[in-house]
Amino acid sequence: MSFEEIWQENKNFILLVFGGFIVFITAWFIVTGSIEDEINGNMNAANSHLRRAKSQALPSGLAREVEQELESLKTEVDRLEKRLAFRSEAGFTLLGATKSPDIHFNQTVQRLLTTVVEPAASLDIRIPPDLGLGTVTPRTDAEREWYLNGLDVVNRICLAAIAAQVESVEPLEIGKFPKKSGRDRDERPYLRELPVTFNARGRPDAIDYLLRELLAPNSRLVVETARTTSLEGKAKDRKKVSRFDEGVVTLEVKVKALIVDPAGVPANWPTARR
Repeated sequence: MSFEEIWQENKNFILLVFGGFIVFITAWFIVTGSIEDEINGNMNAANSHLRRAKSQALPSGLAREVEQELESLKTEVDRLEKRLAFRSEAGFTLLGATKSPDIHFNQTVQRLLTTVVEPAASLDIRIPPDLGLGTVTPRTDAEREWYLNGLDVVNRICLAAIAAQVESVEPLEIGKFPKKSGRDRDERPYLRELPVTFNARGRPDAIDYLLRELLAPNSRLVVETARTTSLEGKAKDRKKVSRFDEGVVTLEVKVKALIVDPAGVPANWPTARR
């Protein structure tokens, strides 16, 4: 049988299995590179590929071999999920809340003002009192959950910044809630990326400490971009530098929390959809 004949007979199956591998390989390079773009390689995708593959008329030996490979992929994906998936701290989720969602959200904001912003101010560390929310007022439970998770990320950033003794963490912004429309409105994505961007200012050792804390495995955050800039500028421009900027660097960062819904559907991969 020629390759063309094999391809025509098994085209759908090959595409499905290859899709599963591409999904996983993409995730692997994302993890090892610490530059998360999207983790579509997940257990749900593998299961979807497996279900479709089983529906194809293939020799039993080949089907078993593919099934074993997919099971191996699912095991590895589970390991990656445990390593990267964001886990909300107590209070930064509506799960287990004893009061109404609206009250719980507002109390969480007030708690951070008391436990983060005020202590930082006493140490001359500037943190925006809006905590990266801006003018956002969440209207639905889904939005409240999103911004509670965002406040969790902000809390981790600010606590690390206080420990590092930076001068400021501003501006600070939680990414907007991703609203859906049309047929995607009822879809539950497997992975949602919650971005938080901020600038920090301080001495080099303080900025170094902060960045190391964000990169630590237990931070559960993915540092997508990080750029440092010396405020002293080039040697020829140093006479123009304010004395307040001498020896100071800025850090521009974008971090993401990878929020996983095991029952969700992988995004941006058509063959993974039910």
